[in-house]
Amino acid sequence: MRTEIAQRPPDTEVAEPTSSLPTLVLDALEMGALALDRERRVVLANRHIEDLLGVETGALLGLPGNRVFPGADARWLKGASRESRDFRIETGDRDLTLRAESMPMRDDAGEVTGSVIVAEAISETEDGEFQKKIDRLVSLGELSAYVAHEIRNPLTGIRTTVQFVASKFKPRDPRREDLDDVIQELDRIEQIITGLLMFARPPQARSQPCDVHNVLERTLDLLDIQLRDSKVAVSRELGEDLPLVIADPDLLQQVLLNLCLNAIQAMPEGGELNITTGVRRYRTRRSLVDVSIADTGVGIPKELMEKIFDPFFTTRSMGTGLGLPISVQIVRDAGGVITAKNNPGGGATLRVSLPVPAEPPGRPEE
Repeated sequence: MRTEIAQRPPDTEVAEPTSSLPTLVLDALEMGALALDRERRVVLANRHIEDLLGVETGALLGLPGNRVFPGADARWLKGASRESRDFRIETGDRDLTLRAESMPMRDDAGEVTGSVIVAEAISETEDGEFQKKIDRLVSLGELSAYVAHEIRNPLTGIRTTVQFVASKFKPRDPRREDLDDVIQELDRIEQIITGLLMFARPPQARSQPCDVHNVLERTLDLLDIQLRDSKVAVSRELGEDLPLVIADPDLLQQVLLNLCLNAIQAMPEGGELNITTGVRRYRTRRSLVDVSIADTGVGIPKELMEKIFDPFFTTRSMGTGLGLPISVQIVRDAGGVITAKNNPGGGATLRVSLPVPAEPPGRPEE
């Protein structure tokens, strides 16, 4: 089940903890934890659960337990049913699946005074299924490399033979035009094979301190003519003092170029390409640098949202369906993730998130 975490109603009375020690103990845990009173309302919540749910400190206090864990029945919330349960929760632009277990709290006389719930995230995505595909993509990549190598050699021989036969015809011979079409299709197959090898075995990353804004500006410079020809305007909302990330700037540029091209192609009549950068900071987890690329196109149909990262999936007649999977591989190797969502006002946003190093690296060489 899904829900959106709401803020505590202003008129809700909240029981105050008698000591700060329980909060300190809960905050020390490496998983989400909260305590419920007899009425199954939250009286304590640690920082980890607040970070997971993306709420401000104290926002969960006073909420009914079944608002935090949608669909949970009273028996489970009281700790009478000890089996772990999975809860799918929507918080802002994230989909989160929590695996939680509830345990009763008892006083010295053995009376139940409430319960404690511990929870950990088993997936966190914006396309809902992305993380489940990683192992499958790795296996498919290995198969792709084998198939690509097996096809490339005979393909080269076929192309050479067709070119030789075509050279025997006069320039205006219609048969030569047919053979030119064959060569064009062979070149398209070669493009797919190159993409397959790139997907299966991306180039060895030359990771270094990387200024995301510099890479982004170089990418937009490469697209300048295409943006003007496509009647696509670019707007920027760039975060100040963006920390450096550890990545290969050339491979990161390839990722951003691919996402921008996809956005441009999603706006055949023109539109606006909005580039946003910023930092998401967590108290209990490493911060992330986000680069969001939003378009004003038609968006991604709901039934296709889970397929756009699949190899060979494309909605364009001349597309290979490998651009996004290759980009996912590159970003994943840098410790990051690519996610996608539709915008409320139309169009879609793809976001690249890269971890901020624990220690600030030196400036990249110009």
